[in-house]
Amino acid sequence: RLRELVVNSVMATDIMDPFLKNLRNHRWDKAFNNTDAQNNDTSREAVNRKATIVIEHIIQASDVSHTMQHWNVYTKWNA
Repeated sequence: RLRELVVNSVMATDIMDPFLKNLRNHRWDKAFNNTDAQNNDTSREAVNRKATIVIEHIIQASDVSHTMQHWNVYTKWNA
């Protein structure tokens, strides 16, 4: 489980791959956009699915946003 989470989080930083983007979007839809009874599923599997996809999106957002910091901070941490 931990290995899967780490691998998916690292792969989430690849924003240019259309296959991975579609896969992430599908998993998001499966976790949050179901209109049937599954949307209210509180099983361990459903909670883990939601947590995993949220973590992936947070990692992706932080990966993209780190380039928006001030130039001095960027060069200090990336030089």
